[in-house]
Amino acid sequence: MANETRRIFRGTDEAENARRAYEATLTVQRPRDRVGAEWLRELCLRAGADDVGFVDVDRAGLGGESANARRLFPATKALICLVGISNRDAIRSTSRATANNAWHRTGEKLESAAATICTLLAEAGVRAVSTNIGFPMDVQAPPGEVTWGIAQKVVAVEAGMGHMGINRNVIHPKFGNFLLLDTVLIDAEIDAYNQPLDYNPCLGCNLCVAACPVGAISNVGEFDFFACLGHNYREFPFSAADWVEAVAAGDASAYRAKFRDDETQSMLQSLAFEPAYKSAYCMAVCPAGEDVIGPYLADKARFRNDVLLPLRGRPEPVYVQSGTQAERTATRNPAKRVRYLDFKPDVSTVANFALGLRHMFTGNVAQQERLRVAFRFPDGTLLASLENGKLTTGPLDDAPVDAAVVCDAPDYIRILHSPIVGRPEYTAPERYTVTGDPAALRSLLACLD
Repeated sequence: MANETRRIFRGTDEAENARRAYEATLTVQRPRDRVGAEWLRELCLRAGADDVGFVDVDRAGLGGESANARRLFPATKALICLVGISNRDAIRSTSRATANNAWHRTGEKLESAAATICTLLAEAGVRAVSTNIGFPMDVQAPPGEVTWGIAQKVVAVEAGMGHMGINRNVIHPKFGNFLLLDTVLIDAEIDAYNQPLDYNPCLGCNLCVAACPVGAISNVGEFDFFACLGHNYREFPFSAADWVEAVAAGDASAYRAKFRDDETQSMLQSLAFEPAYKSAYCMAVCPAGEDVIGPYLADKARFRNDVLLPLRGRPEPVYVQSGTQAERTATRNPAKRVRYLDFKPDVSTVANFALGLRHMFTGNVAQQERLRVAFRFPDGTLLASLENGKLTTGPLDDAPVDAAVVCDAPDYIRILHSPIVGRPEYTAPERYTVTGDPAALRSLLACLD
């Protein structure tokens, strides 16, 4: 009976013999453990990348990205950083539709190149996985895991494709910051790897500081992450939750009181087509890079008039949270129409809470102030330390603390979403338990924007 069943599924003896004879003629592709850098570079450029760099997966400079790479593709031995150039004149346009179209077309080109590279490498006996430029993300990643696949900028710096500028963009030595990045993970070593540049192409001109409508960029190198996220990424998933809540509430009058018709149309357009960046003027005004710097060096005043001032003078809505430095910056520009959003970052894990603390820290604190506050949550602990005007977060140690806060998840969301200044109701004892000096917690929260 067993033999009969096997014949049913495998065919007749003649068919089996024919199959074996055919398989004997096949050439088995043996995996390649190592590839040449020059051969690989030429393959990537031929596939459509504008520049490329290679990094060993165990490079110390990658930090946590080594683990992220292996999480995406456990066999990873090397990372290929791909660069795609965007149309800088389109990005400098005062038409946001024109600029956004340029970014999205660059993204399509780069993702197509990455897919082609994976196909060509597979034919050569190398397994490869392309990552995402931006979206989609693993928004439901388990606690402790990042939502993005690979931090493309970290890989780009290690691959010698540029350095981070004041505007938080990677600035390529030739193309400037008018580019997008992607990474391909491969299961083979490369016979030569790139190294980080020994200089930073950023000019330190601070045009990006002047261009940002919400003041997210500081001329001393500080960056207000949530100001940027709330405005520039207004129509991306992370900052559109209040719009979804307003729609779900089912109150047309309340909705119209909060959102203008053009805002509704803009949001629907982002949902129906591709999400639109609201500004990204920090990229538009950047003059760095060999191919870009000429007009700036030739006549800085004209460059300012032709590139910076049209963007600063563009009438448009600017999205901020009430009472923040972003609001104060936006209100100083009469061309901008200040719009308020109820943006609440996800701080539902210890890691995200720590991230929120660091990004909402304003630095508006006396240099001599020094304090340590311990947080104990259901899913872990955290130490927030303030010293020399700087805030750091890390694991809780055995050293004494000024205050200890014990609370459940909903409570610590309230702590971060509602800073203590001007909102005493959020410091009611029943909300969470504070031991030690309550003034230490108040001092910490007073430093949040």
